[in-house]
Amino acid sequence: MAGKGRHPAHRAIIYGGVLGGMSNDRINELLHEVKERALPKSSYDSIRKHYVPCFERDMLRLGTAIEKPPTWSALKNAGERAIPTHVAPDGDPTDDE
Repeated sequence: MAGKGRHPAHRAIIYGGVLGGMSNDRINELLHEVKERALPKSSYDSIRKHYVPCFERDMLRLGTAIEKPPTWSALKNAGERAIPTHVAPDGDPTDDE
């Protein structure tokens, strides 16, 4: 996955927004307000599918992920949903461009 890393405050907007049921458009409006690049729809969908179940099982994971996002490998090793094979093992969907 390409792109520079996001600041923890931006990940908080993204993860919190997705977990809270916000639309991709609304999250992008909030990111725009803080002068951060938009979250692609594919990344939004990936977070909903793979990260949200992880956070729902243990909300402490959310705080940890804001500071340092879990890798696809870590999610898979934790027994979470299957990770797509086309994704870089240490990719972070919030970094997609």
